[in-house]
Amino acid sequence: MFEIGNTLREARVRRSLTLQQVEEDTKIRVKYVQAMENEDFDVMPGATYVKGFLRGYSTYLGLDPEVIVDEYRSRSSGVRIAEQQEPFGGSSALGSPRSHRGRNTIVFVAVICLLVLTVIVVLGWNTGGDDGQPSTKPGALGIGSPSPKPSVTPTPAASASIKPGFENVLRIVGEKGDCWVQVRRDDATGIILFSGTIKQGSGRSFKGTVLWVRMGNPSSVKVILEGRTAKSIDSVNPLDFVVRNGKMKRQG
Repeated sequence: MFEIGNTLREARVRRSLTLQQVEEDTKIRVKYVQAMENEDFDVMPGATYVKGFLRGYSTYLGLDPEVIVDEYRSRSSGVRIAEQQEPFGGSSALGSPRSHRGRNTIVFVAVICLLVLTVIVVLGWNTGGDDGQPSTKPGALGIGSPSPKPSVTPTPAASASIKPGFENVLRIVGEKGDCWVQVRRDDATGIILFSGTIKQGSGRSFKGTVLWVRMGNPSSVKVILEGRTAKSIDSVNPLDFVVRNGKMKRQG
C-alpha cells in the first residue's frame, strides 16, 4: 500500500508550496497539514474531520481525493468513530465556514472592483495624446515589459496518463462483492505483499514497479492503476495478471 503522508508531501514540494501558503489557501491549520503529511491522524478531532481534510488537501494539490480517502478508510475499517452531522460547523479547527465564506466573498468582490478600476484608468490614459496627458508607455504606468516565458518541453518520464503521486500504485476495491486476492512482487514466486479477501466496500493499495496479482473473482472488483480506473474484468473464474508500467496484462 502507498503512504498517504509521503504522497501529499511530495505533491506539495513538487508545487513549491510552503505550509503557510497551504493554510492561507485551504484554511486548514498548519498543525493539521503536518498531521496529514506525517499520518498522525490522532491529532485531529475525529474520522470525519480527517476525511474532510484529506479530501480538501488532496484536491488542492491536484491529486485524486477518492483514492486518498479510500486508502484512509481501508486502514481505519472496523473502527467506529462518532461523526457529527455538520463536521465543519461551529467552532472547529477550520473556524466558522460561514464567516470564511463571507470574508472570501468580500475579498473576491474587492479584487474584481480593483481590476475594473485598473482597466478604466489604463484605458483613460491610453486615450491621451501629447497635450500633457500621462504617457501610455508601460514604464510610465509602473508596469515592466513582460519577458517571454520559456517554452517547457515535457520529459519522457512524465506520462500524461499518470496522476501525480500515484506512479506504480495499484489499488483493488471490492465493488460488487468479496474477492480473494494475492499480490506478489515481480512474479508468481516473488515476495507476498498481500494474501486474503478484500471485502465489498473496502480496498487495498500496493506499490511496485512489477506486481503479480491473482484474483479469485475478478468481476467483483474495481482496479485502479496509477490513479485511473481500469476496464472491468468480465470473469468469475480465478485469473492471474502482471502489472507493469501502469498496465495490467492477463497471464495464461
